[in-house]
Amino acid sequence: MAAKKTNPAMDFIVNSLKSNRAAAYKDIAEAAAKKKLKIYPIMFGRAQALLGIVKMAARGEGKAARKKAGLPPKRGPGRPRKNADTSGGAAFAGTIEGIVAAVKGSEQAKARYRGALEKIQSILADVLA
Repeated sequence: MAAKKTNPAMDFIVNSLKSNRAAAYKDIAEAAAKKKLKIYPIMFGRAQALLGIVKMAARGEGKAARKKAGLPPKRGPGRPRKNADTSGGAAFAGTIEGIVAAVKGSEQAKARYRGALEKIQSILADVLA
């Protein structure tokens, strides 16, 4: 079996981080450029993970592993759930009752907005008078 080839740029980053764990990417990149080594931010992050400076997620915990385990995919913050609407809105969709409910809801919203606008108008009139 062939021996693993080492990347001199990666070795340089690891050695630099061993000597100074708080070193910034910019500083290491400049020092590497002087030695004619090309480094990338991903290499810097990988070296930090190898040395335990930053936490690294265990391999095999991504989308494929969740799908294989039958778990639903993670949703971003503020994203609605993918389950059915439990408020009954979907049950009335397309029916007369659903249409009437939608119209009533929009009328109530319109009344709330009109009240808010009238309050704003009175506050502005007081300020400008």
